[in-house]
Amino acid sequence: RSRPLTPPRSSRATDAMMSTPDERALMGMLPYTALTVVVTLISVGKNVTLRLLGSLTYYLIPETPQEQAKARLARVTAGKSPSEVRRRAARIKANISEDAEGTESIAAVKFGKALVLAPFFREFDYALLFAILVVANFAAAELAPFALNLPQHENILVPMLALVAVFSSTRSLVKLLFDRLTPKIERQAAVAVGVVGFVLALFFLLLVPTSTLDFEVAGTSKELAPAMAKKIRSRVVGRKAAERVADVAGGMVVPELQIFIGLALFAGIITGALLGPAVRIVRSYNMCVRPPSWGGDFVGVSKAMVPLLHASFALPVVTVFVWLAPLSRAPFGLTDERYDLVRVCSLMVTGVAQVFVVPALVQAYLDGGLVAWYEVKHGERGVQAMAALRGVVRQKLEVTKHLACKVAVQAVGPATLMIACACLLGSKRRDDSEGATENITSLVPAVCWRTVASFLGWWTCAAWAMLISVGVAAAKAGVETFTR
Repeated sequence: RSRPLTPPRSSRATDAMMSTPDERALMGMLPYTALTVVVTLISVGKNVTLRLLGSLTYYLIPETPQEQAKARLARVTAGKSPSEVRRRAARIKANISEDAEGTESIAAVKFGKALVLAPFFREFDYALLFAILVVANFAAAELAPFALNLPQHENILVPMLALVAVFSSTRSLVKLLFDRLTPKIERQAAVAVGVVGFVLALFFLLLVPTSTLDFEVAGTSKELAPAMAKKIRSRVVGRKAAERVADVAGGMVVPELQIFIGLALFAGIITGALLGPAVRIVRSYNMCVRPPSWGGDFVGVSKAMVPLLHASFALPVVTVFVWLAPLSRAPFGLTDERYDLVRVCSLMVTGVAQVFVVPALVQAYLDGGLVAWYEVKHGERGVQAMAALRGVVRQKLEVTKHLACKVAVQAVGPATLMIACACLLGSKRRDDSEGATENITSLVPAVCWRTVASFLGWWTCAAWAMLISVGVAAAKAGVETFTR
């Protein structure tokens, strides 16, 4: 008879050393920590942000020797692009002014590494990095037990990174709103929209039945206080005493109205902060899909990019309705687990689609400077108008270049919010089991995380869908605010 295999003494000693729950949890987090470090190093080392936006082109009217040198260099290097299509597009942009001299000339210059010196580049870099880290950790936590046959360990980095991404993106959007170059009327309109958003969110939470859209506020109201009291006391007076405290705290309930007000306040801030981005993104969208009749070779996007742009504008609307149980869960008979996965995946896909179209939208914003120059040059007064308005056009081009990264942050901000909320909701979609190892995120019950993530994720998507839909409709009606 074969003898059973006996692990070596060193292995038994290691198992004994790692017998405590905290130590096992620590060992389970090591792969995710290593993944976070590796992904961060790759993202920074490979200059992911520069790869995404560094090929963008801005326009200038060369006056100083430095600007004239940039214009000459742009003409020389335009034909060195690796792709024939890119080479042709670069040559067209770099030689726009071949038939014009002096006051009528304009140059197309590639940003390149100089983009890191642009205002708000750091905010865009952080938003993109946090989105990548959250998605990488969430994907690893979901796939590791199946692909690598690893034990199930909660990746606490997902909720922590998701929270940082949510607050960082919201802070960046609010910071841009109060930038000195933001028109006063835009700030006033954003504040008004924020107040309206708060009121609408509060009434929505109060009036919409849970059978239609359930953010599990009732569960949060009942479980938050007892769970936190138990876990805090267990750290201070021991687990047995904590059980008695939990029995006493079981009658403590956080009023649902307080939770509604807290969620609605944050929803109002997000709604107001999304107004400016929605206006600029709708303008860029119109420039991409409906460029001027004369600018087919100079502005706009490729035919392959147009469907992706349409999808990025349609997906938020689709996701808003997918989350409604009578429209998605009931007709298909989805179980709780599958319905949660549908919500997570729809919100995730919507956010990722927004990220993919950021370069096209920012380039369309920069192309607006070229459109302004062309309309002045080829207007009714022609050369005389260009000579008289040369300073105005030059300033327009400078401001457009200055705000390139601001527009990039406004384009990626809503996407980061959606992605972070989707990953947070997905990582906490299961309730904590009785024997689960405690960690820094288990201080708050899983249902509370789901309440915050589901509401803020859905509300961000709904507010963004509403604002861009109104903007597109207004642009088609000829409202100048959304077309120029």
